Amino acid sequence: MAVEIFLARALRVHVEAPESAVVEGATVGEAMGELARRHPQVRRFVLDDQGRVRRHVNVYVNDAMIRDRERLSDAVADGDRVHILAAVSGGRDEFGGA
Repeated sequence: MAVEIFLARALRVHVEAPESAVVEGATVGEAMGELARRHPQVRRFVLDDQGRVRRHVNVYVNDAMIRDRERLSDAVADGDRVHILAAVSGGRDEFGGA
């Protein structure tokens, strides 16, 4: 299956990789593995030593967050779009609270 993986700008400031890449794979893990083979720095930033998605990273297939952050077994179909985003937290709300 040909899927397009998009890397958020917040991630690309830490790794040298394109904004998007078309890769082959039947699962999120296979697709991300192909991206990591092309751009090894992406793997270190997105996945931990056990191959799980790091806590500060969110991965979506089309508009849905993946369910399997450990084995990355979520299926992808031809033409799907995988988005890899840096998680955002903190700051202050409009009422002055954290």
